[in-house]
Amino acid sequence: MVKIINTFKVGDIVTFKTHPLFYNSYIKGDGKYVPPIMIIKEVFFENKKKKICDEVSRKEISELIKYVCVYFDDNKSEFLEVYLYEKMLESFAKLKITRVNSSDGDDISDVIAEISNYPEKPEYVYGEILYFKTKKLEILKKRSSIKITKDKSNGDIINVKEIIQYVVNYATPDFVTCGFKIEEYEDLFYKDGSIKRLVSTESVKIKWFNPINNKFSEYYLPVEFFTNIKPFNN
Repeated sequence: MVKIINTFKVGDIVTFKTHPLFYNSYIKGDGKYVPPIMIIKEVFFENKKKKICDEVSRKEISELIKYVCVYFDDNKSEFLEVYLYEKMLESFAKLKITRVNSSDGDDISDVIAEISNYPEKPEYVYGEILYFKTKKLEILKKRSSIKITKDKSNGDIINVKEIIQYVVNYATPDFVTCGFKIEEYEDLFYKDGSIKRLVSTESVKIKWFNPINNKFSEYYLPVEFFTNIKPFNN
């Protein structure tokens, strides 16, 4: 029996492989098509009898490993889940994320290495401030656009200026811890004993102010999703 090995585990930071920052330090074009940076909540192993190739063409049409990915919808101030297959995802480690310093140009501080060195999970303390591990990545995304100034009399180009702006969609607020529980699951294995799902066993309840509903919201998420390391010092 061939063992199926998952590339990502619970708590890993990933994104859809079309993310433009895999290929360039700046987003070009319309920023609304940039996918969110997500965290793996669950690894799901499909039944090995699942059809993954088209019977006629023999082309691959599916996979045996898929993931429940979680991201923050800042337009609604809520967390969303989506199922995505392994070949649709890439690790955040390949993103080209830098800071911008107005006087010195790009700061080459290694943001990816910093986030990679976050502890696997923080120790739970009631009332502590926690940060979603993707926060710094989402806030530091940048978009490049060109502003062209023309002479109104003859249409000649007078000046071409590049404008760099932060694109902070999907960035999370800071959270306060208000609960903790040990998760109990069923249906983690198939009848033959092979693994069906990989999940977190510890969840933390977080609270934040939801400006869309004008009230405080609460939500349980795996403790592996958070860090107690402040993303920004000022």
